[in-house]
Parts: sequence; structure tokens; C-alpha cells
Amino acid sequence: MKTIALVVGNNDYYGRYKLDNPINDATGIKQVFERLGYDVIFCANGNSQNIVDLLSEFQDRLKNYDASIFYFAGHGFEVEGENYLAFTECQVDNPNKFHCNQTCIQLTELLGIYKKNLNKINIAIIDACRRSFERSGVIATTPIQAPKGTLIAFSTSPNEGASDVGFEGNSIFTGALLKYIGRERLSVEELFKKVRKTVFNLSGGKQTTWEHTSLIGDFFFNAGQLVHSLSIPYSEDVVKDINYAELGDFGQLIKEIKSYNWHFQNPAIGKILSIPVSSLDKNKQFVLGRNLLQASGAAHEAIKFMKLIETSLKRYQTPNGDNHLLNGILFEIYFNPQGEFRKNKTKKHHFDEIIALKKNKLFSKSFKFIIGLLQSMAYPLIYIPKDTDEIFDIDIIANNQIITSFLGKEMEFQIISKITCNSIDILDEISNYDIYGKNELGVKQILGAFLTAPTNLIQINSNIELKKVAISKALEED
Repeated sequence: MKTIALVVGNNDYYGRYKLDNPINDATGIKQVFERLGYDVIFCANGNSQNIVDLLSEFQDRLKNYDASIFYFAGHGFEVEGENYLAFTECQVDNPNKFHCNQTCIQLTELLGIYKKNLNKINIAIIDACRRSFERSGVIATTPIQAPKGTLIAFSTSPNEGASDVGFEGNSIFTGALLKYIGRERLSVEELFKKVRKTVFNLSGGKQTTWEHTSLIGDFFFNAGQLVHSLSIPYSEDVVKDINYAELGDFGQLIKEIKSYNWHFQNPAIGKILSIPVSSLDKNKQFVLGRNLLQASGAAHEAIKFMKLIETSLKRYQTPNGDNHLLNGILFEIYFNPQGEFRKNKTKKHHFDEIIALKKNKLFSKSFKFIIGLLQSMAYPLIYIPKDTDEIFDIDIIANNQIITSFLGKEMEFQIISKITCNSIDILDEISNYDIYGKNELGVKQILGAFLTAPTNLIQINSNIELKKVAISKALEED
């Protein structure tokens, strides 16, 4: 979904009304929106002239997008029935409607833009107090009606204050929002519900977030496109390494490894592995790990590295326990060159050797890194390589049936009609694999491939013994 965002953060109000965190908040939101692939209009410490330019640009550009997001952090209040979002010239201590009309965004102006775009999804997120000068205005903001297709989220309920602190460098509301906004396939309604719980808990019940909504369509901040989350300590050009363009010898060697040409790959891998580790920063080590795994399906030098992976990795281990090259290898298993989560289309080159490293405490920080990313995806159909092995219980419903082959021979098959994992029927997905004629071990191997899990952790619970299976759907199609 093509999305445009207008993001505003204002700190530098007059006198005692200066705030500490709105620019940090807005910057954090801007960064995560950019990683989500949104086009962002950004303003920090805006003045009255910025208001005209920002709203004009936002309105003009919105017609070319499917969805819009407006985010504001700063002072906000109500005067004579109008909700105002204050820019830095606003006299917050003594507001009147004439002054505010010139120095604030009126919420009705924003809603007016939304009313002209009822065929789009429009979201407004306002991190501003609705009562006191703790983070904004004098009295509660006036009740509002969200136009069709709009959700308006406030950091606090009517007649409540909003804290300018809560997380390091962020308000309690935006800090909570940043914790959830990158979570894949989390609906906007569910996201704000989670934010509300976190804000309520961390404020000791003093602050409760509030939404007005008339959304009809579904919206997910992260529909699978965001991987470069706030917890990834690497630059975006190595997280989304599809267009990696490092200059110099190292960049050229990575380019040759990416070529998928054996005659270029093997010499390049040999040369790049001979580079002293001290001359490779964490981003270079990370992208090297990614490309070693990419090449290990065919290139001999990469295969040799993977077969001796435990020994090979030790020279890249830092004194504080980080192994950026292993982080890159693990990342490449689960995330593609665009930095998107692969789901069940993971890279499985040398998977058993790599995952076996989780039992070595030397590499525990690398597995903590990938575990955190996989858990943030909240995807129930993938094995997460934790310290303690967890069994994947798979429930299979099948029935015995005699099938006549094209040669006229009758054979008994177990016809599978349902495969359930974590309460999800995965029959359609498994039917895409070559499962015909497999026994229980063969089915386990296919399930392990689908779930990116070691076969020994797959537990099949079937109503009948699986000796020679087929999928009911596949037979119907035949």
C-alpha cells in the first residue's frame, strides 16, 4: 500500500513551555516510516510559514497515494471549540483563536483534507496533552468526528495529561508506539490497543490512549516490508543489501560474490576471507556473512567455510561476545535482499550445521539477535532457535483409501485432509511439496523444511499410521 506521511515534532516553545522529546519522537517515527517504505514529509520546530507549506504539500501529494499518516508531537489544546496543534511561535500560556489560527494546525484543517480523500485510509497520530501544560494545552480538546476511512489516535484520553517522558529519549506514548509499529501483520486497531495497554501500565494508570475511528479497510504499518527494525544494529544498506554499493576492494569482492558466477565467486571468497578482521567494521562483517550463505549453495570456498563453520567463525568473535559475521549468516536465512521476512521461503544451505551453533555459548549473542527479530515478526509457522529445544506438534487427520495407479495397480494410501500447526491449517502450503507416497519420516522432513525446523523437533500426532500418504486436495485436482 503506497503511503505518505507528514511527521512534525516541536520542542522550542517559548519559556517554560519548551519540551524535551517531541523532536526525538518525530525523528524516531520518521526513521521507522522510511524503513517501512513510506514517503515522509518531515518538520522539526516548525513556524507559522511551515504550516502553510506542509498542509499544502500534504494535500497535493495525497491524491497519488493509497494511505496517509499524520504524526504530531508537541503542545496541543482547545480554544473556543477548535483543536489546535501548536507550532513554536504559539503563545501557549495565553492562547486566543486569532493567534492560534496563525501559529497552529487546526485539526479541522487536517480533517478537511481527509474528507476530500474518503477513498483512502487516513491515520492521524497526536502525541499531545489534552488537559494541562504537562505536554500541552489548557483544557481538554474538543470532541471530534473521524471522517469515513479515518483513524485518529491520541496519546491520552480527554481531560488527561500526557507525559513528555517514559522511555529514554521518547514520550511514554511514542516510546510504546515505536515498540509495536514494526511488528508484522499487526492491524492498526490491534497495534493501538497494545500501545494503550503499555502506556496505561507504564504510567501507573495515569494515562490512557484514545482513538476515534471510522476505518473500513484494513491497514498494517508493517505488512511484511519492514525488517530494518530499531533492534538491528546495522546500516540500512547491509540490511537491504540488494543494492549494496560499498566502494573499494571490499565492495568489489562482495559484488563478485553476488555475481553467481563460480569463476568470480570462488577467488573473491578466498580473498575476502584473507582480509584481517580488524580492518572490517561490523557492517562489512554482517554483509560478508550474508553473502557467504548466499554463495554456499555452489561456491566451494563458501561450502568449505560452512562445513567448518564453528572453527571458521572464531576469528570473527569479539571480546564482548558479538559475532557480526554469524549475525549476517543467520539474518540471511530468514530475510531476503530487500530486508523482508522470508516466512517459509527461508534459505536452508547448511542449516543443520548453522543451527547447531546455538548450543555453543560462545555464539549466544548471535542467537539472541536472531531470536529477537523472529519473535518481533510474530509469525507462528517458523522454528525459533532458542537455547531450549521446543517441539513442533503437528496434528494430522487422514483416512485410509485404496487408489488405483495409472498402471491399474491398487495401493492403500493415507489421504491427508488436514494438517494443523499452532491452530493453523497448513494443508494448502504442504500440498505444494512433493509429499506423494511419503511415509511419516518423509512427512516430517517436509514439515521441517516448511517450518525451517530440525526434523527431530517435529512431532506428528496422526489419527492413523502414515505409511504412504497423499493430499486429498492434490488428488481432487488430478
